[in-house]
Amino acid sequence: MTGIFVFSATGNTYKCAEYLNECFLNNNQESEIIRIEDGNEKIEKNYDTIVICYPIHGFNMPTNVLKFCKDMNPGKANIYFMKSSGEPLYLNNRSSNKAMKILKKKGYNICGDYHYIMPYNMIFKHTDEMASKMYLYAKRRIDKDSIDMINLKPHFLKQTFGSLIMSFICKCEHWGMRLNGRFFKVNKKKCVNCMKCVKACPVKNIEYNEGKFKFKGNCLGCTRCSFNCPKDAITIGFLNFMKVNGKYDFNADSSKAKIGRYCRKAYYYYFAETELKY
Repeated sequence: MTGIFVFSATGNTYKCAEYLNECFLNNNQESEIIRIEDGNEKIEKNYDTIVICYPIHGFNMPTNVLKFCKDMNPGKANIYFMKSSGEPLYLNNRSSNKAMKILKKKGYNICGDYHYIMPYNMIFKHTDEMASKMYLYAKRRIDKDSIDMINLKPHFLKQTFGSLIMSFICKCEHWGMRLNGRFFKVNKKKCVNCMKCVKACPVKNIEYNEGKFKFKGNCLGCTRCSFNCPKDAITIGFLNFMKVNGKYDFNADSSKAKIGRYCRKAYYYYFAETELKY
């Protein structure tokens, strides 16, 4: 039995986890998906394999997912990590390292991690065609990677000195987002009081009382609130210049996807590697 535990900020990681679960089931492997939200969730069953899925936040694991790992009871299950980010850079490769060390001390068998490229929910918005291509290539990889997970094949990503430096520097995001989250604001002229932001926040950081929104100090920086706001009414503090609003159309024509200048070589390599190996 495999348990797929997933935190997904705006849905990209969940799409990958959902496809992974489909692959397991198609190969006669019993599996199920369980969501991680605030990190206080508990593992209720004895799984043979556990896959922990998350979006990379500033080259690191989100704090709620790290908390989930810290709170896991000692065990003997096989552990894989599956993560997504908007760029195919080696700088992302150390994001699971701390959780690996924690779970290894608890007795778990660490089998490795996998990295898939999905469209940004911050920095800038990819085209729908590019988003569709990213998801198509992620599925190609998951088709093969799921078989490797079933067979407990080790898979560890290449570690570089650059990834060590960036992971260390960007850990400031963990407390920085809690600070920045207090500066989120709602434009009352745009807001229609649908309360989607309040209901969707994984850490219950948004309160609504007497016609006013209050953003507290527990923000993860997942941008689920601003990304999914139907009226684009939320500003995200000092990082508003990187805000992305609105869902992607993953059914767009991926053959029309064009790679821009940003991380151009890395994207070309990722797609070419997928064609070659998968």
